[in-house]
Parts: sequence; C-alpha cells; structure tokens
Amino acid sequence: MRRSLSSRGRPMNDFDTSAQSTPSRPPDALPTFKNDAARDRYLAAYDAAVRDWPIACEELDIPSRWGSTHVIVSGPADAPPLVLLPSFAGTATAWRLNVAGLSAHYRTYAIDVIAQPGKGWSHRRLRDRREYADWLGEVLDGLGLSRVSIVGCSFGGFLALNQASLTPQRVERVVMISPVGSFASQLWKLTYSARIKRPLVKLWRRLSGSKRAPGMTDLGVRPPRDTLWAALMATTMMPAFSAVGVINPAVLSRRELRAIRAPALLLIGDAERLYEPAAMARLARKRMPALETAVVADADHVAAMAQPDEVNARILRFLQPRD
Repeated sequence: MRRSLSSRGRPMNDFDTSAQSTPSRPPDALPTFKNDAARDRYLAAYDAAVRDWPIACEELDIPSRWGSTHVIVSGPADAPPLVLLPSFAGTATAWRLNVAGLSAHYRTYAIDVIAQPGKGWSHRRLRDRREYADWLGEVLDGLGLSRVSIVGCSFGGFLALNQASLTPQRVERVVMISPVGSFASQLWKLTYSARIKRPLVKLWRRLSGSKRAPGMTDLGVRPPRDTLWAALMATTMMPAFSAVGVINPAVLSRRELRAIRAPALLLIGDAERLYEPAAMARLARKRMPALETAVVADADHVAAMAQPDEVNARILRFLQPRD
C-alpha cells in the first residue's frame, strides 16, 4: 500500500501497511495510456488538482485481486466513514468542491473507480456488477472499513446502489446523484454520446482547424465550476487513454430495489440531459417506494459540483442519525 500526501496534507491516521503491498503496474493495465506523453500530461493534471485539495488529505493505493485502487482520504480519523464514488472518468478529484464540507462531519474516502481514468489500474476488465461489488468490498477491507455510507455520482451512483443491493451488510446509507442505469436504461443516450457525438466533435475540430483544447462543453455539458478538474477532464478527452474498463450500468429489478435495506436518497439536477428529472424521480419512487428524492435547482449531471453547498446540505441532512 503506497502512501503519498498532498502539499496541504499530512498523515492523519496510522494505516497498517505491513501486510499489504501495491503490485507493479503491468504495461497493458487498464486504463491504458495512449503514450508516455499523454500519461505525463494526465498525471500532472491529476496531481495539480490534489495539490490544491481544500483540506488536509492523504493519498493511498489499495491492492486487490484486480490491481490497485487510488483513494484520497480526508477528515477526522474518528469520524464515521463516507465513501465518495465519481462519474465515469471523473476520478476522486471530482469531489474537490464537496470534500471540505463533508469531511467536517465524516472521514471521507474519495475513490478512483478501478480500470477507469485515474491513478489506479486493473490487470483486466471487470465483467459485471458482481465483480464491481467484490472490488469495492476488497477496497473497504484494505481501508479497514466494515460498514460505510456511500455517495455516488452518475456511474458512481449506480455502483453505490449496486453495493447496497449485493453487500447489504456493508452499506449504512446511500446517496445517488444522477445515477446511470439503476432505475431505467439510458443505453441509447450513453451510446450516442460515446460512439457518435464524440467522434463527430473530433471530426469537426479537425476540419475546422480548431486549436482550442477539448472540454466538457463539446459534449453539451456546462463548464465545470472547478477549473482544475476541468483541466483534468480536458486532458482525458485529448484523449489520454487508448483503453479503459467499464460495463453497461444495469437496471435493478423491482424485487432487488425493494429488498435494499439501506435508506437511499436520489438527487437529480434540474438541467439533467440523460432523463427528465421529475419523471425519473417518480419512476424511481414507484420502483423503490422507500426512496427519498429531490431535484437540485440550477444543476446539471454533475450536480455536486454545480451546486456544492446545496448538495452537501442535502447529503448531510440525510446521513445524520435520526431520532
């Protein structure tokens, strides 16, 4: 288990590293960098985001049977654990605008999803949602966490709900922010974005001779409030990677959803483009009656970054123990 600190960070807990060691990254590991220059640009952008982390933090690399998972840890060592899972390719740094407020009450663990862009890696693709649950379970074991609450955005929201479904004994509460899959399929929209819209954007840029660096706005997403994260995403889209690992996020059955014991909250930005927010909230409540839902005003797919104070407040109200 490798340890490193941000320039604002300091050791915050005595992790036992004697029994674990991080394996060496194979040359064909996922995500696969396009070339050495792309790797160097990407890691420099990632490190810049962590150097400006708003509070003290520690970076850890947790080994598992698949490879290595990068985690950014913040908050008091004796506070309840809160796992933060990002959108696809978003990395742990997607939580920079939220982490200070959440870490005032929780020990936060912002995690790079294995085989996706980030500092972690996997020696093979994860095949299905069971393997993702097993992977996250092994990461929690490596962190010494038996039971946690989880907040996830987009693909991370799907993973959070998936964990509550498949490992109920390990999940206290779940917050999903604009999850993909989960309650209804968005496969055709995700396919359009990945296989049609992005290549068209790339072709237009080449034909127009545009020198501007690619960014989220090319895909119809609002410019992110976090400029360092936006720079990291621009590097990702250059592209920095020739291969990554991901699955089609599953739609859980009504039986599976109703069997989930962990209290769950669904947050959707009012400017969400994958689905109509109010309609999705109604559908989700119909399929999972105990679910709490809310639409976040003036927020898009990454609502936690668009409205960090409001989203943090909603998360904290939901997570706090109730009489």
